[in-house]
Amino acid sequence: MDILQNIVYPQSPTNVLLLKYLLFLTLLLLLPYLSVLMSSTLFSVMHFNKGKKNSQREYLQFANELIDLFTVNKGMSFSLGIVPVIGLMFIYSQLLLNSGLNLTSHLLFALIILVAALIYIYTYKYSFRLKNIFKLVNINEANSSEQIEEFEGFKRSNSKLLAKSGTIGFILLLIVSFIIIGALQISFDSSRWVEENSFFDILFSTNSVLYFFFYLSFSLAITCAAIVFKYFKSGDKEYDKNYLKYIKSFSLKTGLIFTLIQPLLFSLTIISSPSTSLSFPLFVATIIVLLLMLAVSVLFYLMYKESSTHLGGSTVLVFLILVAMIIYKDQLAFDTTSKIQINNLDKEYALFAAALKKDAGLEEIVEISGEDIYNAKCIACHKFDAKLVGPAYNDVLPKYEGKKAELVSFILNPYKINDEFTSMPNQGLKPKEAEAIADYIVKIYKGE
Repeated sequence: MDILQNIVYPQSPTNVLLLKYLLFLTLLLLLPYLSVLMSSTLFSVMHFNKGKKNSQREYLQFANELIDLFTVNKGMSFSLGIVPVIGLMFIYSQLLLNSGLNLTSHLLFALIILVAALIYIYTYKYSFRLKNIFKLVNINEANSSEQIEEFEGFKRSNSKLLAKSGTIGFILLLIVSFIIIGALQISFDSSRWVEENSFFDILFSTNSVLYFFFYLSFSLAITCAAIVFKYFKSGDKEYDKNYLKYIKSFSLKTGLIFTLIQPLLFSLTIISSPSTSLSFPLFVATIIVLLLMLAVSVLFYLMYKESSTHLGGSTVLVFLILVAMIIYKDQLAFDTTSKIQINNLDKEYALFAAALKKDAGLEEIVEISGEDIYNAKCIACHKFDAKLVGPAYNDVLPKYEGKKAELVSFILNPYKINDEFTSMPNQGLKPKEAEAIADYIVKIYKGE
């Protein structure tokens, strides 16, 4: 059930276009931030565990600095994480209005998990700070046994919290990313826009899984580029040479590996894309994306080969262009698959606007023909001579010959008849509208 159905109304063509632009900007904020937050948390937890196991101060320092890198303050996480997910809920509830696909509840679930993930990640961050503070506290014989015991208790509790919170935060971010990727992928396939889509159907399609692995490799690669840029840009604070040598080796090697994996995974996502989303502009955008990926791989290779970080800024810049191009490619896929839906939204807005004018007494009542209703609500799922989402009219109308009342009744209150097709959603028609559409489709069927 769409939790926003009571506050969402048909939008004008201009507003629909603005919603598409807003969708692009929302994803441009959310996906890169979620990428670097997830990967930096993973790298931080890995180095923390490695440093704790081997008692290596450099690993612990790197883990501490990594988690601080993309959690500068809670306002940034709210603006770049929580707000965009809320925005996606409202944007898709408008663009997919009456389409049969409800992503709002799934995105709400992702939002709740994202909030929990941020709580754990900031807990991990502040636990690190407490750990460093505990090291500065001097406990000696001058303190009472109760004070020493209480201090040691706090220290142990913080240590346990530090060990678990980062890992839990990373796992929750993985789940959030998977849900959002699954929601985006099903929005590119209008053949799957049915109310019966389960949470499992949305998440575990072939394309969703492949795109998630691509997104994961992209996240690790762009985070490595950000690390190189952060630690080796001119004018930054001085670090120990051995410490910087390790950071350089780790980020360049890891970044190179995942930039080489990216094109393969991206190509697989294109191959598995639904035919309803394919178009010539999309293939052009795909080629540009692959060329940008090649450029990123070359930049990482040059830095790795020369053991230099002088191209760090250029790498980050190309990555930002790559992000924008990938999102634009996805926007083209949505535009292609949603042509009928957008056309329906335009017609529904015309009906909605006419009804508002009628209620306001601004114009005379205009009778809506069966053809108008057919073009606004029926054409997306039904044809006369071919199966679409629903059966062909030529196959089902023969049983309603001479039974107009039964046909009108079914249109008003549809129910599942044929297991081969999904149940037709209730279109919310009035009796006269149902009668008009019944007359129209029978008339076309008979060739009158």
